Amino acid sequence: MNIDAKICHEPRSNVGNLRVNEPLGEAYSAYWNWWLKHFAHQAEARFPDVYARCTQQDPDAKDALSRIGMLYEARGCAAVFGLARALGRPAGFDVISHLLTSAQSVSGLVRRWSGVLALQSSIRFEESFARQEFIVADQCNSLVLSPYKVRPANQKPFGPAMLAGVATGTLESAGIHIQGIWSVTRGGASYPMYRFGTFLSDGIDFDSDILIVLSEDTPGLKGDAGLMPPARSLSFCHLVNRQTGPGANRLLERVVGSLERSEGEHPGLTSTAAELGLSPRSLSRRLTEAGLGYARLVRFVRLRKATRLLAAGNCCLDDVAYQASYSDRHHMSRDFRKMAQLTPAGLRELLAR
Repeated sequence: MNIDAKICHEPRSNVGNLRVNEPLGEAYSAYWNWWLKHFAHQAEARFPDVYARCTQQDPDAKDALSRIGMLYEARGCAAVFGLARALGRPAGFDVISHLLTSAQSVSGLVRRWSGVLALQSSIRFEESFARQEFIVADQCNSLVLSPYKVRPANQKPFGPAMLAGVATGTLESAGIHIQGIWSVTRGGASYPMYRFGTFLSDGIDFDSDILIVLSEDTPGLKGDAGLMPPARSLSFCHLVNRQTGPGANRLLERVVGSLERSEGEHPGLTSTAAELGLSPRSLSRRLTEAGLGYARLVRFVRLRKATRLLAAGNCCLDDVAYQASYSDRHHMSRDFRKMAQLTPAGLRELLAR
C-alpha cells in the first residue's frame, strides 16, 4: 500500500530525479521495483494501442516509470487509478507493507502508516515528522492522504492517481466499501474524483489532499486477521526471476523453510545445501538462475522473521535477534536500518501503542 515513503521537504513535484527505489532500503526497493515493473507490464497488456504508438515516438523509454507515464499521457488519471486499484493489494514481503496490511482497524492502519513515516524521517533526516503527517483519519470514516508529502507521488504527474488507486485497492481487498474519493485543494474546495465505481477527474493538483470516504458502517477492518492473509504479505515471490518457471519458486520455498527453522547464527550455504540434498555449487547455481543470491536471501529471511516476531508482541530485542538468527541485537538494528530505514526498537514502540 505504501508506494514510497521518503519524506520530502519540498511540497511540489519538481524536487529532483532520484530513483523511486533508492531511499528506503533494500527490502523496500526489491518489492516496489517489482510492483512498478508488474504495473508497467500490465499496462502494456491492457492498452497495447497506447504503447504501439508511444514506442514509435520514444523507443528508448523502457523503464517502468516512463512506461507508466506513457499511459498517463495517453489515457489520463482514470487509467492509472484503475490499474493501480486492481493491483493495489500487495503480494510480497516488505516491512512497511506487512505492518500496514496486518493492522486490525482503520485507525490502527493510520497510526502505523504515520508512525513508520515518522521513524524513517527521524533516521534519514534526523527530524520529527509529527507536524507533517501524510495520512490522517477524521471522525466520519474517512482517510485523508497528502500526496505532495511523499515520493514518488510528488515526483510524477500520475503519482497522486496511483497512490489513490493503491490505497483504494488495498482497502477494498479487506472488504471495505469506498463510497467516494475527493480531491481537496489547499484552499478548501473539493472535487469528486471517484464515485460509484467511476473515475470522474482528468487530473489531480499536486497540492491537493485526497479524501477517501469509507462506508458509514465501517467501524474497522473486516474480521480480525488484518488486511490480507499473512502468507500473502509475507511471500518472497517478488525476488524470483519470472522467466525461470515454477521450479524456482519450489526451490525458494525449500531454502526459506530451511533458513526459517534455524535459530542463532544462520547456517552457511554448505549446511543448507546438505539439508536439501544438493551440493553447495548446485544450490548456488540454481539460486543464481532464479535471480537470487544465498547471502541476500538470508538477509531477507532474517528481516522477515524479526518483523513477524516484533508484530507478534515479542518485546525483548535480544530474544528476537537470537530467534531471527542475527548475531546480536546490534547486528539486527544495523540490518533493519540498511534494509528498511527503520529500527527494531522504534518498531517495538510503534506496535505497542
